[in-house]
Amino acid sequence: MSAVAVDSSYYIHDLDKAALRTLRAIPGFHKFTRAFMRLWYERQFRILNMSSCVRINERQLSEYHDMLPPICERLGIPIPELYLELDVEPNASTYGETNPFIVMTTGLLETIPHELVPTVLAHECGHIACHHTLYRTMGSVILGTASDALSARLPFGNIVSLPLAVAFYHWMRCSEYSADRAAVICDGTASKMSDVCMIFAGFGKSIAASPNKQEFMRQAQEYRELVSDSKWDRTLEFLLCAGSTHPLTAVRALECEEWAASDQFKAIAGGTFLLDEGDETPLQNS
Repeated sequence: MSAVAVDSSYYIHDLDKAALRTLRAIPGFHKFTRAFMRLWYERQFRILNMSSCVRINERQLSEYHDMLPPICERLGIPIPELYLELDVEPNASTYGETNPFIVMTTGLLETIPHELVPTVLAHECGHIACHHTLYRTMGSVILGTASDALSARLPFGNIVSLPLAVAFYHWMRCSEYSADRAAVICDGTASKMSDVCMIFAGFGKSIAASPNKQEFMRQAQEYRELVSDSKWDRTLEFLLCAGSTHPLTAVRALECEEWAASDQFKAIAGGTFLLDEGDETPLQNS
């Protein structure tokens, strides 16, 4: 029997859904989308990747390519192309729409241990499974977080308003929670995703001491309580995050740990999805 593929509708975060509705309602969004689609030509970015990055496949860095099939089977998506880019910044990103592709940086592989690379790839595949890739590509271009080569090919000038940019930032942050959940589903636990978050918070390979995950979770909980108790602190949080495409690292880890303890995740892990009032719907075999 093949693995059970989990449809993204079972795990997309409520904040992701709400932020996307807000983004689509922003004046100018549909005008920008039309302009983007007129200029967007996916094949040119495949050419760019193949000419400027290392394509990972069965014959090139195959240990990374071999991580993808079980992830994609679990998430019910085709296997995307995977590339390695020379960049000291530890990062992985997913672009495209009809044929999404993932780009990892050399800095990422130098920062995280080998056993956590599948977790990062599962997170990126989660963006594909949740149908984030088109809007995230759009957002990365207009917010200036895409590569220079990508942005240079899609100039939009003054089409982008401040409210639209703020809404894109907010949705991109919220979409990370859904992709994190995809990684938790593939791993069967939140532990590895929490480890990734801790590494990006400061526990890199060069730190000799062992991290205390429980203390990191307490730190995140204290932060949550701090901002929830004060309107001023919530304002400071908004100003801190307004120009970021990713949520705060400790909060992401706590979200993963809490979701892994939920009935929703346990039902998915057990092969069923718990609806309301105890109703159960079996997941379909892929």
